[in-house]
Amino acid sequence: MFGVDALRFFLLRTFPFGSDGNFSNEALIQTINVDLANDLGNLLSRTVSMVGKYFGGQLPEGSGASESDRHLAEECVKEHFIAAPVGPEDNAYDMSLIVQAANLRNLYEDQMERFAFQNGLAEIFKVIDRANKYIDENAPWVLAKDMEANGSRLAHVMYNLLETLRICAILLTPFIPTSAAEVLRQIGADAACSTWDSAARWGALPETVAVQRGENLFPRIDAEKALEELEAAAEAAKKAALPDLEIEPQLEEKVDFDTFCKSDFRAVKVKDC
Repeated sequence: MFGVDALRFFLLRTFPFGSDGNFSNEALIQTINVDLANDLGNLLSRTVSMVGKYFGGQLPEGSGASESDRHLAEECVKEHFIAAPVGPEDNAYDMSLIVQAANLRNLYEDQMERFAFQNGLAEIFKVIDRANKYIDENAPWVLAKDMEANGSRLAHVMYNLLETLRICAILLTPFIPTSAAEVLRQIGADAACSTWDSAARWGALPETVAVQRGENLFPRIDAEKALEELEAAAEAAKKAALPDLEIEPQLEEKVDFDTFCKSDFRAVKVKDC
């Protein structure tokens, strides 16, 4: 019903590796709706849709990572700082996102080396949350009202979102391989910028990248309806597992009324067995 990727993600996101955990369909649906549908799915859908709406599906020349962006990313990885320097408002938004995305692979790798898979996923979703906030901070729909004045800024915002999705999708590949590959396909990431090594490099995505809108990866689940269907499926499976019941007739011959009246039926109380 939910797919292999979603179930694998839930188990590794929820239960520490090597430990027991309590599984419930309610918790599974909640995780899918919050992390995969609301956070990751919404970020992908909004970004790809806006690139399609405002730029016809392909970013223009000059929208990619600037030299200062690349330098910032390299420095924050090398020096291990996690807070962006103070700058003008637009630059501050960019730098904050770039610093978190650039640091992500190192933080993720550290957790994965410890087999703390749930912590590795937590690091990814911190960046996804930051990217969703970045959309609200920059309000692309407002920038798009004056493309002559704001078009280059809007294109750069879209690039930063696509680049963040690229890094996150690469690191999500061990957890949701099919879905992560679809994210990379939709954002136009080729094989060269979908590698482990490229996840440590900000600006690997071509600046004139073309997106390819696809189906919603993780549609939001109607919890009440899904739980009813799961309960019905469980009951059906339980019945299917039972052997066929064969009832043998007690008597082959019919008993006439007079013979039946001779039967002696009594109600008794069993005192010992």
